[in-house]
Order: sequence, then structure tokens, then C-alpha cells
Amino acid sequence: MVTRTVALGPEFDTLPNDTEETLMGTSLHQAAIVTLYTSLEQCGPDRGLPWFVGNQIKLIIPRQGRRSYQPSPDILVHPTLTSGTRESLHVAADGPPVLIIEVASPSTAVERDINLTSPTGKPGVYAAIGVREYLVFDPSDDILETPVWARRTGPGGYVPWEPDGHGRWFSATLGVAFEPQGTLLRVYDQEGNPVRFTKELAGLTIEQEQRISEQQRRLAAQEQRLAELEEELRKLRSG
Repeated sequence: MVTRTVALGPEFDTLPNDTEETLMGTSLHQAAIVTLYTSLEQCGPDRGLPWFVGNQIKLIIPRQGRRSYQPSPDILVHPTLTSGTRESLHVAADGPPVLIIEVASPSTAVERDINLTSPTGKPGVYAAIGVREYLVFDPSDDILETPVWARRTGPGGYVPWEPDGHGRWFSATLGVAFEPQGTLLRVYDQEGNPVRFTKELAGLTIEQEQRISEQQRRLAAQEQRLAELEEELRKLRSG
């Protein structure tokens, strides 16, 4: 069992905080985050459980001799803080969340979200502070080699978190499971029932959902191309 680090050591000195630029994703990225947030709210707070589900809130982690490291995970779940409005979660006072989920974006996925060896990678710091389960979801299915990249606490640190026989990633800490379905990550509740997406609650047909998903993919590709062109223009101007 990995013990929780009270303050990060000098090996984490180069970790950059999340910024508005790294947090802003495509509409596809944001839709996946919002869907996860509302689904986990239904599995926890809506059932009267004392979960706190955070949506891109600041996680304040002490560092030895330096300012705290302050990432803003796309989704985090703390099992005992209760729901409510918070601007941040202080690891030293509140303890770490048990689950963190990042939705992959081209600007951060490979370098930071799934990097197990670099001092700027997030898996190392999340393991060090005692986050027991860490999952990265790729809604576009073209940033990572697999739609889900996941790790959980094992002997000596993080080990691969594999899907079960149903192709779902079961969270032992929360009793729920996750399964990629198109551009969204489906949550299964504590009884194994699928939590309905907002668009399903709105009564959309399968054909309508497919059209929306395809439109989201096209919009995401257009937004990514626009970002690339803006970066090229910035380089030309600065050069």
C-alpha cells in the first residue's frame, strides 16, 4: 500500500499548474466532462452518499519549500466531503480524492496526463498523494492508443487498471463502473445499471444521438485545426 505524501518532494518541483489554456477543450471534451459529472452526482450525492464530485476544481497539494502544486482535474471524487459548493480541495486538510478522471486533449494527454516517467506527468503526483484510482478517457479515440488509459494503487505505486469481462472499468473505491460508448464515458451505478445520459433523458432516438455524436466529432476536428492555424500564425508573427 502506498502511503499518502504530506508534501511533495523536490522531484515534483517542475510540475506546472493547470491554466485556462490547458483546461479549455473542445466541445467534445467539455461534453464528456459534464456527462461524467452529472452521472457521478446521480450515483453519490443524489443517493444521499457523502461524496463530493468536483468538475475542474482546484486541487491544492503542498510542496516542500515551494508554493503548492495546483492542478484542476476534469473530474475528482472525494467519498466523505459531502456535496456542496467548493472552489478548491486542500489535500493536507481534506485528504486526497479516491478517483480522478481526465478527459484527454491533444495539448496535455501524452505529455502530462498519461506520462509515467516525466516529473511533469500527473500519474506520479496523484499516486504520491494517495489517489487510489486514476483514469484518462479519450472521447475522440485518436489521441491515445486506447479509449481508456487507467491506473490504480498497487504494490509500490500505480499498476494497470484493467477492464472486467464486460469491458468496464470497475471502481473498487466507489462501487461504480465506467465504459466508453462513443464520445462519452458511460457510468454504471452500484447495482450495475447504466446511468442515463442527459440526451437520453431528453428522449432522443438512437439515430439522433448518432447524428449529434458525428456533429460533435466534426466540430472537434474543426476546432483543433483552428487552434493549429492560430498557433502557426502566432509563430509567424513572433518570428
